[in-house]
Amino acid sequence: MMNTIFSQLSSPFTRTRVLTLAVATVIALALNLGGMVNGVTALLSHVIYIPIVLAAYWFPRRGLAFSALIAGAYGALIVLTLPLDLLLIISTLFRMVFFILIGGVVSSLSAKLRASEQQLHEIIEFLPYPTFAVDREGTVIAWNQAVEELTGVQKTEILHKGDCAYSHAFYGEKRPALLDLILHPDPRTESYYPQVKKEGKKLVTEIFIPRFKGGKGVHLRIAATALVDGRENITGAIESIRDITEQVLTESALQNTSNRLNTIAGIVRHDISRKLAGLYGILSIGVMKFDDPDVLFFIEALKDSAQGIQRQIDISREFKDIGTSSPKWIHVQNAVQDAMGRLGCGGVSFRIWTERLEVFADPHLTAVFYHIFDSAIKETEGVTTIVVTYHPRENGCAIIAETDGAGFETSAKESLFTQREERYGHGLFLAHEICAISDMTIRETGTPKKGTRFEILIPPEGFRIEMREQDDIIGFRKNNGSVGQDPVRTNGIPAGTTTMVRELRPDEFSAADRCWVDYHDTTGDPATDRIFAVFVGDRIVSLARCRRHPDGMDVDGIFTPEGERRKGYSRLAVGALVDACHNDVLYMHAVRHLTGFYAKMGFVPIEEKELPATIRERYLWAGGNLEGAEVQPMYRKAGLFFS
Repeated sequence: MMNTIFSQLSSPFTRTRVLTLAVATVIALALNLGGMVNGVTALLSHVIYIPIVLAAYWFPRRGLAFSALIAGAYGALIVLTLPLDLLLIISTLFRMVFFILIGGVVSSLSAKLRASEQQLHEIIEFLPYPTFAVDREGTVIAWNQAVEELTGVQKTEILHKGDCAYSHAFYGEKRPALLDLILHPDPRTESYYPQVKKEGKKLVTEIFIPRFKGGKGVHLRIAATALVDGRENITGAIESIRDITEQVLTESALQNTSNRLNTIAGIVRHDISRKLAGLYGILSIGVMKFDDPDVLFFIEALKDSAQGIQRQIDISREFKDIGTSSPKWIHVQNAVQDAMGRLGCGGVSFRIWTERLEVFADPHLTAVFYHIFDSAIKETEGVTTIVVTYHPRENGCAIIAETDGAGFETSAKESLFTQREERYGHGLFLAHEICAISDMTIRETGTPKKGTRFEILIPPEGFRIEMREQDDIIGFRKNNGSVGQDPVRTNGIPAGTTTMVRELRPDEFSAADRCWVDYHDTTGDPATDRIFAVFVGDRIVSLARCRRHPDGMDVDGIFTPEGERRKGYSRLAVGALVDACHNDVLYMHAVRHLTGFYAKMGFVPIEEKELPATIRERYLWAGGNLEGAEVQPMYRKAGLFFS
């Protein structure tokens, strides 16, 4: 048996197993022989299971035969060393049968395990992308054909090797691979992959390796993920590589082409603008030289045409960079405030409530808000206030910009986002095109004579609402714990203003909790709450909270510390909440003597039974009798009331 195994399986790894099995078999039989000589037959027989299990697991096709062979050897030792009686014969036969059964069962399970492992190895082997895997200690356990072709290292040279052997194949030196960040997270390993990103459970990065393809180098996209057992313990890691050299070169060529076309277009625009300037001069002289009405009418028509050409040049100048940069995560509050800066409309008041919202959009998102504001102000009448909010919905999230004033007539709305010769429509057409780059849509849903309402609908995967403190990764600094002192986050209130109102970020919820400690120990939850605070310097002087329930929005936590009351701060906090959350119906339980105060904010009394179930359940302490608890249910219908 042993000679056969040695002749058919000659690898060093297999020879080690066979030698181990032979030693275990000799020891087990020798122990049993010694026991039999000394009259012990039952206890030491269990030692024989060790070589049987090892043989059945390591060599499943021969496990049953080996079990039968070692069972026969055990029976022979019994016959040769002990006086036989009926009980000994029966017990020996039972042990021999169990030896064979154990060998057969383990062989069967091992064979199925080997078949499953073989399938996995074949899947990895024939993956089109270079792929390799290592165990928990960094020993290579899989190395497919595609990675052989990429690196020139054959699997026979690298399987079962550790000490970063896989890195030598790629980089020509001992250094950590991307999968080492999964097995052994280390800042030094991260330094090799500064652009690494986490996508779900995998790490992804792109690198350039100059030593491949005869020194020409290749651009690779690498993805690594953990291998886990049934208990989610990491047992190893797998790394897959894709050659993106052609893609990178194509993108580079397209970028160069785009840059050259933009340069040419800029030259053409400049030359046309110069010609137009000369034409304006000639037409101006013509107005002064001629007094014939027909000639003057003709000159005026030429001036209008020239102005139309100039408008087209201005639009093309703004269009030239649209879509040339990849979309990215953008903090909406910053984009809106940048648009405000460009607009420069000192007579219009802005109220912005997008503090925690980020969207995945074209970097020119600021231009979208600029053209929305510009069109609303210049193409309608009576605009004094602009409110910007967001509203999560089942089909995504809407950014909503509303104004007071006259609004657009219904007949004008059909062409707002098309390119027309008339003035309005040009900027909104550009806004529409920028939104479309990242699958966002824009529409105007305002009521004529009651102001404008622009809605930008973002798909579900294109927005995120900040739920925790984040690093400085999106273009603005962190607060560093000094709540309310960052002028970038003051909702348009100039720096140095002592009183400001704004929504709290998740890292500031703890400050609200400390303020609420004297108000029923109320606490905030970033997953369900929006909290609005009034600041005087860096002190919170009033709070209001809106909590989203499965069936409604509940307003509560309206609190002003004792020393700050009767200064109008509560009105500011509740007003901010209503401003930001007005797209939903709002419910609340008002203390009866304050119903008049909330009525000025649009809340009206309702019966207890009219409250949504989850909001009503919060007041079960009142025994179903809110009237006895001196609490009045109220609600506010959705809608913005300009004041």
